[in-house]
Amino acid sequence: SAISAMNNDKDNMIVSQLEERTALISSICSVFRNSDTDGSGLINEEEMNVLLKDNEVTAYLNAIGIDISEARGLFQLLDDDASGTVSIDEFVTGFLRLKGSAKAVDIVSLMYENRKTSKKLDKVFRETRRVHQGLAFMHQQSLRASGQDSWDI
Repeated sequence: SAISAMNNDKDNMIVSQLEERTALISSICSVFRNSDTDGSGLINEEEMNVLLKDNEVTAYLNAIGIDISEARGLFQLLDDDASGTVSIDEFVTGFLRLKGSAKAVDIVSLMYENRKTSKKLDKVFRETRRVHQGLAFMHQQSLRASGQDSWDI
């Protein structure tokens, strides 16, 4: 029946997409392992720079839909603990995110994090303003107590 054929097509499409993703992850892992010249299981910034200068690697990454100009900033983005190294998990996840355009969930996540950060900064600014006003008041009080006018300074 038509419904059975449609379900088979859908199943085949899902299997195909999973196979493609598995092959992509395997390829990205291979790029990582080849770039990890010291065998540490981590890539440092120097190894990443060598990787991104390799014409064969950049051609391959472009062929699988990863824009190498975006990849150059990826190292700093992935190295959020400022350790100077990126693990294979961070590497694969980062390159998978580079493949294709941003997903709606990525954009919503960024908006949420941005709002959270903005609220924290607003709180810091309000507290800083309150402390500044308190210090100004205390300064005025100390000037009055010593018999000086703030204009005398």
